[in-house]
Formats: sequence, C-alpha cells, structure tokens
Amino acid sequence: MSRNYQWHPLAKLLQTPRAGEEWVANFNATQFRAQLEQLGLPSNASGETVNRIDKRMLESILRLYRSAVHVGEEWQPGLEGVVAPGLVAWGENDGGCPVRFADELARDTRAAQVLKLDAGHWFLVERPAELAHALEEHWKLSQPRPLRQMVTPRAALP
Repeated sequence: MSRNYQWHPLAKLLQTPRAGEEWVANFNATQFRAQLEQLGLPSNASGETVNRIDKRMLESILRLYRSAVHVGEEWQPGLEGVVAPGLVAWGENDGGCPVRFADELARDTRAAQVLKLDAGHWFLVERPAELAHALEEHWKLSQPRPLRQMVTPRAALP
C-alpha cells in the first residue's frame, strides 16, 4: 500500500494490454511452478497452487492486477484512517516486496506491532507456526473492552 512500490515483472506484464491476455492464453503450469519455486515457494505448496489454477482463476488474476496498477497511490492516503490495532507481518527476505514496506505500512496504519519473519514472500507457508503464535498473542492483547468501559457515563460529562 505504498505509492513508492514498483510492481514485480509478472504484475507489470499482466497489467499490460495484450501481453497479459497472451500470458493467460499461453499459461504453462510447469514453467509457472518453477518460477514460484525460484521465488522461494516450497515445492509442495507450488504444486498445490498450480494444480488449482484454472481458466477462471487466470482471468481473476488478470483482472486483479489490472485493477491494482495504481493501488499504492490510491490506497496509501486512506491508511491513516485505520483505527484498529494492527499487526503487520512480513518476510524479511521478500524479493517481490522489500521489508522496508513493512515499516512504512506500520507507520501509516499506526500498527501495534511489526513482525519480521525469517522468510520470503510466502511467509504464511514458510513460517505458519510463528505467524499463528504472533496472531494469537496480538488478538489476546487487542481484545475489545466491554461496552461499559468504553462509554463515559453522562454524570461524568461536564
């Protein structure tokens, strides 16, 4: 969600008219699986991912990237309106979206915590137990207060 983020090469290709449609039409699951693995996705996850990609999924991916060409410019200004206590989780070795964007997102949303994992772009798959533990702790600390504690009694108002 940063106006400073530069999309990765596949996103740029998908965002380009005709080139994106050509990639979808000529999708090669074997090549794509190899690309995912080169980017750090474990082979069991890359195989499962690629096996789930059908025509509808490819078209959805194309539409998603086309809708997000300027996502940072469009969404970053609204991040200051986030009021929930946030947890930003990021892979320290993310080649597609460098970890410096974790700090930027945390700053823009006033996140309660930034969790930087020894992982890449797919930290959810690479470090699931660490992430689950961090989420559970975050949720414990972020429990909403009962309504009676949040509302100031009228008698206490000036």
